[in-house]
Amino acid sequence: MNCDGKMSFGAFVFPLNPYLLRITHSRTVTEAKTLYGAAAVSDMGGTVRRISGEGEFCGTDCIRQFAELQKLFENGGSDILYLPSQPPMLAVFESLTMTGRDIEGVIQYRFSFVEMPQPYRSRALTRKTADGSCCLWDYAYESGLSIETLRRLNPDIMRPDQPVPAGRSVYFC
Repeated sequence: MNCDGKMSFGAFVFPLNPYLLRITHSRTVTEAKTLYGAAAVSDMGGTVRRISGEGEFCGTDCIRQFAELQKLFENGGSDILYLPSQPPMLAVFESLTMTGRDIEGVIQYRFSFVEMPQPYRSRALTRKTADGSCCLWDYAYESGLSIETLRRLNPDIMRPDQPVPAGRSVYFC
């Protein structure tokens, strides 16, 4: 879990945020030719987001840092992706490339993630007792509620990016 503005995927927190981050939103648009050469355009809706970027691992343990990220990639599956200034999302780690190795203790890399479509989430949950490992952003993702709604329902929780102390109630309605 990440609550300090650093990019993370699952349990892996990137020591340095990537220096290049792309979040691509797109739509499926089709074009059909009609009689006399005219065209008709149809907007079929939005697609999932694609997140890509470039970064580097620095220091004497940069090889270990890259190997840890590579192992996470090889394990596959989806997990929660946290990006700076973005709500968390369920994503799949699509690609990882080591792009350069510097003799000064720097490994450069590229990555890409694909957002997983969010299934319908039941809003029947009214209250949950925190276990101390999740912040309000995590609960927003879990419940399908906006962070603004959760902040309004839980005004005593001052920092939505900090773990909610264990034993404290989080309200969903």
